[in-house]
Amino acid sequence: MVRMQKLIFCFPYNKGAGGVNMMFMRLASHLHKLGHSVALVDYVDGDMAKNKDEHIELIPYYDEKEVVIPENSIVIFQSMTPWSIYPSLKMSDDTKLFFITTLPANFYPVLPGFLRNLMYEGKTVAKFIWHTILSSEYRKSKHFLKLIEQKDSHAILDTDIVCNLQKSLNVKMENPNILPLFSQDVESNLYLKEDKKTDIIELGWVGRLADFKINILNHTIKNAFEYANKMKKKINFVVVGDGEHENELINLESEYFTMTKISHIKPSELNEFMLGLDMLFAMGTTALDGAKMGLPTVRLDYSYSEIPLEYKYKFFHEVQGYSMGEKIESKCFTNGLHDFSDLMSVFDQDKKQLSEMGYDFYKSHHSIDSSAKLLISYIQKSTMKWSDLTHNNLTNSLFYNTWKRIKGLS
Repeated sequence: MVRMQKLIFCFPYNKGAGGVNMMFMRLASHLHKLGHSVALVDYVDGDMAKNKDEHIELIPYYDEKEVVIPENSIVIFQSMTPWSIYPSLKMSDDTKLFFITTLPANFYPVLPGFLRNLMYEGKTVAKFIWHTILSSEYRKSKHFLKLIEQKDSHAILDTDIVCNLQKSLNVKMENPNILPLFSQDVESNLYLKEDKKTDIIELGWVGRLADFKINILNHTIKNAFEYANKMKKKINFVVVGDGEHENELINLESEYFTMTKISHIKPSELNEFMLGLDMLFAMGTTALDGAKMGLPTVRLDYSYSEIPLEYKYKFFHEVQGYSMGEKIESKCFTNGLHDFSDLMSVFDQDKKQLSEMGYDFYKSHHSIDSSAKLLISYIQKSTMKWSDLTHNNLTNSLFYNTWKRIKGLS
C-alpha cells in the first residue's frame, strides 16, 4: 500500500449526532486500520470527539483561537460554500484539500432567516436571490465547484446529487467522482437470527432532526398513525435523534398507535437497538446501518417543505444511483413504488425475503472497504491546495462578513 500524507477529517459539530460525523469517524477508523495516518477535527464536546475510536487522534477545534493544521496534511471536508470553511483553521498555502458532497445545498448561498429553507430548495426564489442580492456569492460558489472538479478534489455520494447540482447551479459536470455512502462490513444477516414474537409492530427512525429531515419524518409518522387506526394494528414508532428542529416533531397517540422518543444512542449500541425494530425508516448512513444487518429498511427522501400527498416510498434495495436520499419534487427525483399500507403489506407477506434483498444489496454496493479504497484513489489524483482558494478570493464574502458584524452588534 502506498503511504499518503496525514488524512485529516474536519467536521466540528457539537449539536448532536449526524450522518457526516458518522461517515468521517468510520472512514478514519477504517483507514487507520489499513495503515494510514489519520486525525479528526472537532470541538472537544463534539460528536466525533466523544465517540471516536481511542486510537484516532483528535485535533480540537475552537471558535475563538487558531487551530493549526499540521504540515504535509490532506484536509477532508464536507463540501460547503468556500467562505464558510471553518475560520479558526490555520493552514499553509500548500495544504491539500478534498471535498465530499452530501447534499446539493452544500453549494447554495442562502439568506439568513426565514427564507433559508426555501432557498435550500434551489428553485425559483433561490435563483432570483442568487442573481440579485447574492450574485457575487453565487458566482463564487459556482467557481468553487468548477475548481474542485478541475483539480480532481471532489467526490459526490450519488448521481441524484450530481443531477440536482447541474440543474440548480446551471453547471455541467463531466465524469464526477462517485463515492457510495457506506456502513460497516458484515458477515451475516443478523436480523433473521432474531426471534421477535410480539403483537406490537416496532417501527423506527434514527437520525438528526434537521431542516431537510423533519418534514419526511412527520409525514411518515402520520402515515403510520393512520394505518394503525384503520387496520387496528398496534404500532409503536420510535424516534431516536435530536437537533435544531426537534420542537417541530409531531406527537400522535391513539388506542393503536404510540410514540417513543430517545434523544441519543451511542454508536456502539446502535446495532443492538436497531435489531429490536421490525422496520426502519431512514436516509443516509442510518439507512445503511439498518440494511447491513438485514433489517427491512425504507430509504426515505428529503425536503425542506411539506411532503406532497403523492409521495411514494422506496425499500432500500429499490434505490438507484447509490442515492441515500433524493430531493423530493426536484427535476431529478424518482418517486417510489409503495404507499404506506403497501409497505406494511410487503412486510407481512414475506419479511424474510425483504430482509435478504436489502442485506444482499448492501453487501454488493455499500461496503466501507470498497468506498474507502475509492476515496484513497480519488485523493491520490487530487491537486487542490489552500492557496487555490485564497488566490481566487473564494474564502471571503462581503455580504456574510457584513451580516456577521451586524449580528455581533445586536
